[in-house]
Amino acid sequence: MSERTVLLLHGWGGNKPNHWQEWLAAELEKAGVDVRYPRMPDPGAPRLAAWLTRVHETVRLLPDAQRVTVLCHSLGAITWMHYSTATDLHVADRVLLVAPPYVCRDLPPADTPPGIQGFFPPPLDPDAIRRAARETAIVCGEGDCYGTEDQTKAYADRLAVPLHLLAGAGHVSPYWGYGEWPWVLDWCLGRAELPPVPRT
Repeated sequence: MSERTVLLLHGWGGNKPNHWQEWLAAELEKAGVDVRYPRMPDPGAPRLAAWLTRVHETVRLLPDAQRVTVLCHSLGAITWMHYSTATDLHVADRVLLVAPPYVCRDLPPADTPPGIQGFFPPPLDPDAIRRAARETAIVCGEGDCYGTEDQTKAYADRLAVPLHLLAGAGHVSPYWGYGEWPWVLDWCLGRAELPPVPRT
């Protein structure tokens, strides 16, 4: 049995094969890590209730929280904020919320999918975040088109968690060069610490 379990929560649309979460899942499995990577219902037209149900179904099958690391990207990070307020469980040891987007519910960007408004604004409950995991941090990319650094800092301030900026990383996605990301693999395996190291 693996000593580590990593739960990956993807964002809107799911992930293309060259996304860092896809690469990470494969690399962790090669290293003998227990990877849980649920596919969310209708990822191109997300509905909060359905996504929360899928997270709940996955979390209830996780091992002891001390063994669990959670890595969320984009809308997956927003989903985790909602989930942490909907459960009284201590789920994980460490959580990394990568590139959480900021969407104005009343005036969403033109390219956002139907249903996205239901995720915003997310609950920003520091007590819930602390209850769900021993340690939580937010990572944002410089120049993210889905959320400014000030908006992401507001998330971090309200949740009372540290914020780490990745230079030149944008939305921390393949478009910005984040297919392979060696630092995040090392962090999952306990070989690296925060702050994160950008992909070169």
